[in-house]
Amino acid sequence: MPKPRVLVVDDEQEICELTRSFLARRNFEVFTASTGQETISAVREKQPGIVLLDMRLGSESGIDVLRRIKEADKNVKVVMVTALDDPESIRQATEIGAENYLKFWKFWRRMRA
Repeated sequence: MPKPRVLVVDDEQEICELTRSFLARRNFEVFTASTGQETISAVREKQPGIVLLDMRLGSESGIDVLRRIKEADKNVKVVMVTALDDPESIRQATEIGAENYLKFWKFWRRMRA
């Protein structure tokens, strides 16, 4: 049986690597991207089942990248990852098609366990 495929998207390489390592140890096939364009290319080429997407990718908006992801593959599950407590962004992401969101500090604590 093939491993579940996850795409981790964050502009901070340390976060990508920590998340990749955490998920790989739990038998996921993990890919990473740090820009919107890398993300869209990976969604098309790698066909992940789930994308963990940072709300902010440097100068790019995670909301804009989410729209492009859903245009590329409407069936891929996207979970927004944020350190911010911004209900409006979370509402927008949910309306566009994000499955859920994780507040980063909680996610970080779980990854380190």
